[in-house]
Amino acid sequence: MPQKIKKKFMLLAFISFFVFVSIFLLELNFIVFSAFSDVFNIIGREALLLGLVFLIFSGGFMVMLLIERYYSNIIIRFLYLFTSIWMGMFVYIFIASLIYILVNYFINVSYIVGILLFSVAIITSIYGILHGRKIMVKKIEILLPNLPKEWHGKTIVWMSDLHLGPINGAKFAEKITQISNSLSPDLVFIGGDLYDGSQKPDPYLIAGPLENLFSRQGVFFITGNHEEFGDPDIFISAVQKLGIKVLNNEMVEINGLQIIGVDYLNASQKKDFKNILADLKIDKDMPSILLKHEPKDLNIAKQAGISFQISGHTHNGQQWPFNYLTKLMYQGFNYGLKHHGSMLVYISSGAGGWGPPLRIGSSYEIVEIMLL
Repeated sequence: MPQKIKKKFMLLAFISFFVFVSIFLLELNFIVFSAFSDVFNIIGREALLLGLVFLIFSGGFMVMLLIERYYSNIIIRFLYLFTSIWMGMFVYIFIASLIYILVNYFINVSYIVGILLFSVAIITSIYGILHGRKIMVKKIEILLPNLPKEWHGKTIVWMSDLHLGPINGAKFAEKITQISNSLSPDLVFIGGDLYDGSQKPDPYLIAGPLENLFSRQGVFFITGNHEEFGDPDIFISAVQKLGIKVLNNEMVEINGLQIIGVDYLNASQKKDFKNILADLKIDKDMPSILLKHEPKDLNIAKQAGISFQISGHTHNGQQWPFNYLTKLMYQGFNYGLKHHGSMLVYISSGAGGWGPPLRIGSSYEIVEIMLL
């Protein structure tokens, strides 16, 4: 598929996503409005005012999602943060509303039940916000066939889905850098969605602290889907300016270890992905690590002779109960260390998150990989 057609397809997908989600959120907000009105006995003008508030809230995040792509100031960042938090909280407020309406349909329950349900939803959301401020270090050990002795005991840091933008800024990038450097890695891989997709603030400045990432054998980057939401060249140029090596459907060999990085847009189609790996002429008798943002088409990677694939993208659902959705979508390859035949696969939940800064049922993580 030609590059221009792929970019048009990405734009069309984004517009379709925007329209669908906006309509869907409007319907869900109506359910919350109905439950809220019933529990607190809101009628008349107050009900109209409440309905207007929910109408604004239902579209607020989607509107800010468009605005923050091109403009950045303290007001826009605050509104984006506010509407993002509301979106995260809304998940549990909606569940509480739905439970209340369904139970009330069969049994005429007291308004106290509704208040209790809404309270649980709020408390859960607060926990998610607090938990979302923590970044854990996930340690795994990988045994690769035919791994040269000089790589035994060496460490790799994988970080994906930082989503630098209106919420995660330069301070977040500095925190990530400090954690990574404390692990004294031999290699550092940045696995896509480094940016949230917005071109404001300046991509180079917001990722500036990553210039100080320590690695004995280099820092490597691949693109994710969010780098395709704007002009990917702007993000790639910013990464290169930081002194980070961009692997755009390329392979580098370091001391007998093959490191392959594929671009998200080109590798998103099965046929293109297969051709990319075939053109790289991967030596199946040597150990190889594939950096691929999205954990799909694993069979193609396995057939190409990949020893170990590292991915992100799924966020492990980010918020319960969406982890069940990602597990279904990726057939169990939504999080953690997995076997796909002879190939090992690790899917990270991401060092950052998209949209709501809440984590429930998953955690932000940087992955420390020890080679055995």
